[in-house]
Amino acid sequence: MCLHGYWDNCASFDRLIPLLDGDRTYLCFDWPNHGRSSGTPAGERWTMENYALTVKRVADHVRWSSSPFACVGHSMGGQVATLFAAVYPECVARLVLLDSAGPVAVHPEEIAWSARRAADEQLRLEDDMAMQRTGGGRPPPVYTRPEALARVRRRFYGDPLDEEAAGSLMARHWRPGPAAGQYCPANDPRLSVPYSQWFSAAQHWNVVTNIRCPALLIRASDSDTYFDDVYGVFVQMYRHMPNFRTVSVDGNHDVHMNDPRAVTATIDGFLSESKPNSKL
Repeated sequence: MCLHGYWDNCASFDRLIPLLDGDRTYLCFDWPNHGRSSGTPAGERWTMENYALTVKRVADHVRWSSSPFACVGHSMGGQVATLFAAVYPECVARLVLLDSAGPVAVHPEEIAWSARRAADEQLRLEDDMAMQRTGGGRPPPVYTRPEALARVRRRFYGDPLDEEAAGSLMARHWRPGPAAGQYCPANDPRLSVPYSQWFSAAQHWNVVTNIRCPALLIRASDSDTYFDDVYGVFVQMYRHMPNFRTVSVDGNHDVHMNDPRAVTATIDGFLSESKPNSKL
């Protein structure tokens, strides 16, 4: 099961999967509120636990829950896969984290401030969305194809996507605009609400220690500073866990899209070590 990152969609694996072992089945889907997936009701706050539950719902729907399968997660998708593997360890045979760790720790003294920031932004966005539904407020933004492609290439973290990788994401990242050749965002605008899982480092230690399967963390060289700083506490945890191993590759945060051959052999080799009865 391939789990994409924040603001992306399942097409983020379009360039990687054709290079992997063709004898496996690869299942990709858009997270709720992303791409072509359905949205959540007004007033609902989508958290890491919701995303982890989504994985279980999908596994149940395709009847994968009866025997363990592999999870390959990029960025936020890797964070969700980590939590899912801890909560449902019997479901996960192998865990591959593509330039992902965490989630980012929130210190106890930051919880009230973080909750207020997220609440204010969600209320503001929901007010805007309600006004748009009644014909008031600012209309959704509209872009030409070059503008839309440029916005997909621009990343929240790391260097831009190359044009081919961005082109893969385009169809699910946008919906048709009011006129021919125009594009409107497909992602729910509430995704821009500041996210905080409210996991302290001590709480995440409990998550990590409940992961029973072998896990592989693929770190991109351009992300070294980020891992040593923001994710440093989690990287140290993984170093103390016998199930975790780390491999570094040249590239940026989106290396599996920009240069999938840089990670193909590593992923294939790791998944090939799995038990024969696992869904890989």
